[in-house]
Amino acid sequence: MFHKIVTSILLVLTLSINAQVTEDWSSSFEKAINWQMVTALGNYIVQTNSGLYGIDNQSGEIIWHNSEFTNLEHAYFTELDNSPFAKIETRNGLFFINTFDGALVFSSTESGIHKVKDHFVLYRSNSIIVSGKTADGENTAVSVDIGTGKVLWRSKEDFGRIVEIVELTDSEMLGITLFKNIRVNSRNGEMIWSNENSEESKQLNNMGGFGNLLKKAAETMSEEIDLELDFALHTSMKYFVIGTEKENDNIGMSSSSANNVVTYTSTYQAFGIENGEALWKKPVSVKGRLGHSTWVGENLLILPFGHNNSKVNLIDIHSGEGLWGKKGKGVPIKGGIYSYKPTEAGMLVITTRNDKHFLNYLDTEKGIFTFDKTIKVKGYVGYTLNTDHGILYATENEMNIVNTSSGELFWDSDIKCHYSLIQRDGNLLYYFNNKTGAVAGMDLTSGQEVLQGNAPINFKEGEGPSHLEIRDKGIFLSSDQNFAMYDFEGTQTYQSYYPSPREEGWKRALLYAGSIYSGYVSAVSGMASGAFQSAGTNYSPESVEGQTLANIGQSYGEMSASAGEVAGLAFNAANKRFKATQQSRDYVMVLTKSDTGIELAKINKDTGISEKSIFLGKNRKPNYAIDMVEGMVFLESENTFIKKYNF
Repeated sequence: MFHKIVTSILLVLTLSINAQVTEDWSSSFEKAINWQMVTALGNYIVQTNSGLYGIDNQSGEIIWHNSEFTNLEHAYFTELDNSPFAKIETRNGLFFINTFDGALVFSSTESGIHKVKDHFVLYRSNSIIVSGKTADGENTAVSVDIGTGKVLWRSKEDFGRIVEIVELTDSEMLGITLFKNIRVNSRNGEMIWSNENSEESKQLNNMGGFGNLLKKAAETMSEEIDLELDFALHTSMKYFVIGTEKENDNIGMSSSSANNVVTYTSTYQAFGIENGEALWKKPVSVKGRLGHSTWVGENLLILPFGHNNSKVNLIDIHSGEGLWGKKGKGVPIKGGIYSYKPTEAGMLVITTRNDKHFLNYLDTEKGIFTFDKTIKVKGYVGYTLNTDHGILYATENEMNIVNTSSGELFWDSDIKCHYSLIQRDGNLLYYFNNKTGAVAGMDLTSGQEVLQGNAPINFKEGEGPSHLEIRDKGIFLSSDQNFAMYDFEGTQTYQSYYPSPREEGWKRALLYAGSIYSGYVSAVSGMASGAFQSAGTNYSPESVEGQTLANIGQSYGEMSASAGEVAGLAFNAANKRFKATQQSRDYVMVLTKSDTGIELAKINKDTGISEKSIFLGKNRKPNYAIDMVEGMVFLESENTFIKKYNF
């Protein structure tokens, strides 16, 4: 049973420090509230021992109730990326529900799947593919209509373990399985072609029934293993490449210690989209783990990762022959490659070996590394930027610009900063200088410092800045409990501190509250691509907004165009949420301890002042949900009550 209690809404007309926010509405439940959450699209979900509830966050009214999921831990309720659906895992099977209306869009038990292996959401065909085993232990895969939950088709042959599915068109998909590559009509399940994807698989296939037994044994052994796979589909849609890795039987010795070092080999094979046939007579094998692969023209560039030295090679897509190095064996580089930064003529390649980090430049036209000597840097490289003087890079400890032609560094002394505390605004780069303890600014054209903070920050509780943001009034720095701002002349305009709750339960809630907003923004951004593409031109690529917009995936844009009413509903919600993020970027929420107890305070980024706060009581294990996009807080009280507040 559920009861809604309407309370009067007190509008706070003037803002003052720690002005208490009053309840918007209260709701009571017959049974105890176990957990609550707000989805990326703004759906407010409550779970009690009476099941799942979808609650209208503006009125407190029940939108939907599902009484089946009474014993459901929060960890087993997961949003599906770029969709309005949630995945629910129970002992009775796997389920998908629509978080807008609570409709069950998939039930593994009703679909005849006794044990679920994997699932894939296909937006272009408006369906979900679920693979698993029947009660008889046979492999099966079903396609379910997203809108109705109706089974569209069931696989007519054993696909085996599906590792990856890629939509080629609105009606065709490419499936990568443990032993086969398949091309299937995604609307009716008809097989277009099916081919063995390795020589070992072909041999097993030729062994008849015994080979099938070995295949099933291998699939059973791999069920609990996360298979590493590198999939690359060429932009021409004519061919694709699959890379896999395996641990070698032999164990090497580390040069710096007596510890054993596990070595790996990565293997690649190219296939034609038209018929699924292998393009190369034999696979290409390289030392090291799967790293990065990309296309240089028609050909495949392989950049392996590992703890030892690597070889980079360009592979002819038609023959599988190596095009670089002596006898086509590739060009050596110090360390394993974990990142790269493309330019017009090549790429800056970033490697690591023995916990040390290095830079070199790869000329992709000539297939050579151009630096006379590999550049050693201090710490993991987490930020790169193309400039007129070369590629700017920043590590955990330092920043500099490397000339990609000569390998020379632009500044004689590295700038001491952390890659996470850098933001670009047009031709200016702002960063936190670890040496001075203040913000600084650089003109990217001249490479000269144009701003230096007049006073160092002094964050309390041993905190250092963890976030830097460029705002209209200056550069904002923050940590969990501390906030500061500098104007664009370098003057520190304020510094504020809000003591943290010391209790462990509150600490956990503090960490959750501090991270949830970025997750919302990321998820919403991925789902409103159509609305964001035009807006993205208003921001520099390295700004907070610009990076949010630049990371937009196309899947949701495709979904909104082809997946009907469900997608349209979710797409509209994503657009609404995006507009709300413009306002929510003006403040942060912080958990702080006052004389009366624990409060959740809304801090204005431009002033550092707490404009409003909600008293959360003294419960050491608080149960609350925050929607930082639209400024709402839902607080559980006395086990069965929810109090909703608007910031």
